[in-house]
Amino acid sequence: MFKPSLLYTGTNYHPHDWSEEEWIRDLDRMQQAGFTFIRLGHLCWDSFEPREGVFTFDWMDRVFSLCAERGIGVFLDIPTRPAPTWLHLKYPSIDIVTKEGIRCNANTRYMEDVGDPFFQKYAYRLASTLSSRYKDHPALLGFGLCNELGSGYHSYSETARVRFTKWLEKKYGSIDALNEAWAAKRWSRKEAAFSAICFPENALGKGAPERYLDMKRFFSDEILAYQKGLAETIKNMAPQALTSCNHWAENPGVGYDYPKTYRYVMDYPGQGFYPGTNPELEEGFLGACFCSDYRCGELKKPIWDLEFQTGGFGDYSCPPGAMRMYTYLSYIYRAQVVCAWTYRTMLGGEEQYVFGLVDHDGSVTFKWEEFARISREAQVLNQLQLFPRIPSPRIAIAYSYESLLVSDYGKDYYSTPYTRQIMETYKTLFHMNLDCNIVDLRQVDTSYDVVLIPGHCVMDPASKKTVDRLLKEHTTVIMTAFSAKVDEHNQAFSTPLPGLLSEEFGIRVKGFDRSRTHNPSVNAGGLEKEAIDVARRDVTLHLEDKETGIPVNYHEFLEPVTARVLGYYEDTPWERPCAVSCTEYRGGKAIYLGVPASEDVLKVLLPDLLAEKGIFPRYPEEAGIVLRDLGEEHRIYVNTNPHAVTLHLEKEGHSVFSQETYCGTLKLEGYGVEILSFQ
Repeated sequence: MFKPSLLYTGTNYHPHDWSEEEWIRDLDRMQQAGFTFIRLGHLCWDSFEPREGVFTFDWMDRVFSLCAERGIGVFLDIPTRPAPTWLHLKYPSIDIVTKEGIRCNANTRYMEDVGDPFFQKYAYRLASTLSSRYKDHPALLGFGLCNELGSGYHSYSETARVRFTKWLEKKYGSIDALNEAWAAKRWSRKEAAFSAICFPENALGKGAPERYLDMKRFFSDEILAYQKGLAETIKNMAPQALTSCNHWAENPGVGYDYPKTYRYVMDYPGQGFYPGTNPELEEGFLGACFCSDYRCGELKKPIWDLEFQTGGFGDYSCPPGAMRMYTYLSYIYRAQVVCAWTYRTMLGGEEQYVFGLVDHDGSVTFKWEEFARISREAQVLNQLQLFPRIPSPRIAIAYSYESLLVSDYGKDYYSTPYTRQIMETYKTLFHMNLDCNIVDLRQVDTSYDVVLIPGHCVMDPASKKTVDRLLKEHTTVIMTAFSAKVDEHNQAFSTPLPGLLSEEFGIRVKGFDRSRTHNPSVNAGGLEKEAIDVARRDVTLHLEDKETGIPVNYHEFLEPVTARVLGYYEDTPWERPCAVSCTEYRGGKAIYLGVPASEDVLKVLLPDLLAEKGIFPRYPEEAGIVLRDLGEEHRIYVNTNPHAVTLHLEKEGHSVFSQETYCGTLKLEGYGVEILSFQ
């Protein structure tokens, strides 16, 4: 049933909340609106298995049949989270134990330890049962690998601790190797045996950075292993069925190292596309687009937006037109599937006031009409086969889950958050209307003209090898402050910085300074001192003769060895110290920026470097316009502004929606979208 050349629009639906009469009414309405699929099954394990080993499928069988009668596909989520109450009662080891040692009742969703073998036994059984039952149904579009893996809670239970010690033993082999990697001689913390090791976090605080990083790696690997096991279970029973997952690898509380396995775990990357109900806040849709690129990585595949913003917690809707604008923004950023969250607003439960396309009483809203328009337009686009859009970017941004962990742990030093450096870099390319891939330096499969490495504080041998290969391929590699400070064990380098890459970049980073006072979390000196915030000096960054006076706070002192100076600091106690360096290395160009990544700096530094590679940014007449070519004859324009914008056209264009002809100018209303044909 699935055709990879088509767009799919639909909605999340929860039939276990409604009567069969309401199913028929709702599905008829979806069919009339042109919906091509619905997502079912998530978050309702005990609706399928109300008691251990007792399964009830009649209700879902009936929904599948109703969908098939209407030509509506079904994406069936395998709802292994939250676990049912009866499973918690039978196996208390799956309960969450906090770092304070308190066992918590599962009073909300995602309060189960996904690494627990008893949980996995029953979860895989459910996955096997559901996938076996529906694998050959004509309405099936695919299976979901659970819902929002990566969110929830870490469990610090005794059973989890034992698994952690076994994970460490497998990784290090000997206790001596572990003690060396953990710098355990510091503060008298040598371990005598793997079996005695505790979690390096408790009610009083976190342990040393080396062991804390390993703990987070352990939690991440357990989620990855569970997701992989879920995928294998489904494929064993339904080898032809497609899989995806709206996981939450970026969740700030839990999360996981998604790039380690994304190439082979699921057939199509997935996500929840949540740019926020306030499109005036650009960071919202920037973050949603970034996640699309991040989850696609280097795959030549589109992404499935298995949840899509309709309302919010206590927020009724986006402004009229914004949901359609978000949809086309998602199409530009690789979306193939757009699935509204949710169809009908739930009457009860924790998401009682997350407002969907339809109100509590079942009545339609302007959101419904807007999404129906989106669905009708998708049918037009399917005839033209302009989407899904699979770009082949010549630019990449390196993202590191481990650098995120390390910089978050060491906030006293890494004063610019890692995610801010990443998003400042991404925002620069977004405003230039340039595509990029988000890559993992530990494994890069593609060649690029330009690779940006913002704040990549962990530098391991695999990442160094990648940088060396890129430079040999004549890539321009740009690295920013806070990069290559620690090795794979989170220990500082004893060699010149940037660690492992000082030769490639032709510099030595000789310390740093801050233009404002620094207030550490540890109030050293014996007496409590009040935090102050004073501008010590107004340091500015100069980039050759192009732009002057860019203010900076944290700034590293660069000592050129083989590199030449591209920029310098002014208003420091030293005479124009090097701020930006460049060296030719093995055919490539290695540039080090001694300040954290910011759009103010990058929008000045990048254009000439991109032009050398034949890459040219597009800046429309007004900010907030996103545009891309769709092949040689079509171009899409998306206005993210609430006000109308008039754009200059170089040649006559014809709207694929209205067939209207535009000569000279194109006016886009607030949140307006247009696709023009220039045949």
